[in-house]
Amino acid sequence: MNGLRLLPTLAISLLTLMTSFAELLPHPDRGFISSRPAKNWEEGLITGNGTLGMLAFSHPTEERIIFTREDLFMPMGEPVVPPDQSMHLPEIRKLIAEGKYKDAERLQAKHSGQDGFMYPDYFVPAFDLLITQPGGQAKAYARSVDFMSSEARIKWTNDAGTLERAMFCSRPDQVAVVRLKAEKAGTLDTTLKLVKRKTSEEFNKDTDIAKKSSDSFDEHFGDFKSSSTADSLSYSMRCLKAYEGSITAVNGHARVITKGGKASARQDGSIAIAGADEVLILVDIALPRQKSSDLFKELAAKLGKIEADYDKLLAAQAKAHGEIFGRVKLDVGGSEEDHNKTTEQLLELSTWQDINPALIEKQFDAGRYNIICSTGKLPPNLQGIWGGTYVPNWASDYTHNGNVPSAIAANLPGNMTELMPAYTSYIESLIADMQLNAKHLFGSRGIVLPSRTTTNGYNNAYCDGFAGGMWVAGAGKAARFFYDYYLFTGDKDFLTKHAIPYMEQVALFFEDYCHEDKNGQYVFSPCQSPENWPSGVPKEQRAQASYNATMDIAVAKETLHNLIHASRTVGINAEKIPKWEGMLKKMPPYMLNEDGIIKEWLTPRLGNQDAHRHSSQLYPLYYVLPQEIEADAKLLEGFRKSVEFKLAEYWKDPEDRGFMSFGLVQLGQVVSTLGDGELSYLCLRHLVNRFWLNNLASMHNHRHLFNMDISGGQPALIIQMLVGSDIGKIKLLPALPKEWSKGSIEGVLCRGAIEINSLKWDDKTIEVELTSKTDQQVELILPGDIRSAKGTNSAVKGAENRAIKLELTGGIRTSFTIELK
Repeated sequence: MNGLRLLPTLAISLLTLMTSFAELLPHPDRGFISSRPAKNWEEGLITGNGTLGMLAFSHPTEERIIFTREDLFMPMGEPVVPPDQSMHLPEIRKLIAEGKYKDAERLQAKHSGQDGFMYPDYFVPAFDLLITQPGGQAKAYARSVDFMSSEARIKWTNDAGTLERAMFCSRPDQVAVVRLKAEKAGTLDTTLKLVKRKTSEEFNKDTDIAKKSSDSFDEHFGDFKSSSTADSLSYSMRCLKAYEGSITAVNGHARVITKGGKASARQDGSIAIAGADEVLILVDIALPRQKSSDLFKELAAKLGKIEADYDKLLAAQAKAHGEIFGRVKLDVGGSEEDHNKTTEQLLELSTWQDINPALIEKQFDAGRYNIICSTGKLPPNLQGIWGGTYVPNWASDYTHNGNVPSAIAANLPGNMTELMPAYTSYIESLIADMQLNAKHLFGSRGIVLPSRTTTNGYNNAYCDGFAGGMWVAGAGKAARFFYDYYLFTGDKDFLTKHAIPYMEQVALFFEDYCHEDKNGQYVFSPCQSPENWPSGVPKEQRAQASYNATMDIAVAKETLHNLIHASRTVGINAEKIPKWEGMLKKMPPYMLNEDGIIKEWLTPRLGNQDAHRHSSQLYPLYYVLPQEIEADAKLLEGFRKSVEFKLAEYWKDPEDRGFMSFGLVQLGQVVSTLGDGELSYLCLRHLVNRFWLNNLASMHNHRHLFNMDISGGQPALIIQMLVGSDIGKIKLLPALPKEWSKGSIEGVLCRGAIEINSLKWDDKTIEVELTSKTDQQVELILPGDIRSAKGTNSAVKGAENRAIKLELTGGIRTSFTIELK
């Protein structure tokens, strides 16, 4: 049995597979069936428990399962602490005031203490489990993922009989579980080995990427060892560039339980098993942080205590995982027939002109599933918790200027509130580094979150050509989620102990950083509007370095407004509130350019660069509608026209443009906040048809570049189209497209700690059930004029035009039936 080749030459008749998958695997109620194995790691089946991740190529006879762990960031040497260059800030500001933007950018880079742009430690895989089974070409094949339990399955028939491989990562037991099973007892033959992750054969013709991945691996890891006994597998490698506080090694251990047959250890570190009924493999990973130490005894002891019963382990996992996943369900008209199709069929069936409703529903479920699986003690990174290379795009880090906010966007409205502390606690762990950024780059108190982080929060993400050292909105963007966690959950303890102290640090930075012009208005300088550069600047001074970026100002306004409201909620900071209110009065107003769209820099000196993937100037409407914009019809139209322009220019060719899927989430969030269902649906049209693979993993680019941004962002957009909320206000169906004339959604959360237990609609009627955590008054806003409104528990206290006033009692489910004119 030749079991140790890296990748097989897949010999499976696709026609056979397409006609026989249903006979092999039942279609999960919430999940998918796929009719072919992965061509590369990006198409692998994914499962995880937040701490451990598995990604299976799903090949019948020569399988690779890539194992990952959420905190496996490859040490790349001692962190570079940003030197104190605050004494140069006046000169940088002077250069910017004189229009010498490139000179200012170069000056900051010159004093950075680094050779160029620096990524943080890369997120990388741990090892592969190599599984070899005989039998030759598959005569029938199917693979599936059950979103309710997180179980991934592969089943096939060949000359060896009918065989199955199933796997999941258990939250209750914190272990990865793999089961191999033969339909006929005593016929399971296999070879197992834990091996180092190699990628050269998976990049096809792109030998440059393969070489870079191999070189990176060899540069950063050494002392590889695979070993085995008759009932265990082990793998270890040492980190060659470890530093104080980093991981020093990777330890992987597997307990192998064989039912029937015979298992024997081989000298090459593998286990050969013959004539078994079933094989159960329990796997865990440890990351020592002490030099010359390993944790194999601890791993073996832990795995030895776990009951070797796959079904019991899966039942416990299904309960824990399914309790979170099953809270929310979407129905926009996907038929049972389409739901039973393979993902390959659905992706082929869905067109630009007619996106398939069943595919929308499956992607909605897949997105929430992917984020649940990749959230543990840490939030999902760019690749969630999975990976297949040692040169991941953008280090597979936490990119805060757009990506992470998209990935976590559905955590609160999507009723996965227990996932959000992974994000807030991670951000809090960086506070000391963020304070140093503020002090050393700007001479300010408070905090500055850089655009990129993993194992530290230092701002090294800038150079001559990328002005990331001037981006000051990051910490304030994060503050939105701190405050929203309170608004969605009603957790005042979190508000007092976490959200308010964090927002105070953000406010402290802006208090020191902002300086007044001759008219007493604040100037934000230096700054960067993420990854964009203004127009109207001479070529020799063209740079990202700039001032008065709309995002920075919007974030400062939002944080101060929320901090004031939060402080009054808990009765603190009375002496500070007048200062914060005074700061708000000095903020530059939003501006429109000559085309009537929102300016990205709030100054007549800098022009827009709208054919760009980011839409940072539209940040004010990502989540809610601020009063100052709601009251200004020209600004409202300016935001709408901005999205319309972006879609017409940057995303004009649906078959060509495909870079940065989360940019479409940003645009969709804005127009759903504005209540524009057709533009929201246009954004969704792009997302559904262009950024998902047959394993229902989301991509950054058009059908490639594994990335979890829209796994959170797309469900969040759909929810925001159907339910919008702010303090004391809920909007039902605010951006409903004509394509969804009938449908339902269950379980979404609203600000105010209100759950929409059920929302159903058709052309004339809306039925809604909701439960508030506390007694409160809420205004329910409808998409049309009200003909009649009837509710239980005497909750309706008045209805006129498009609004209903409700008196809600905490803990009591209230139902309404509303007929529209």
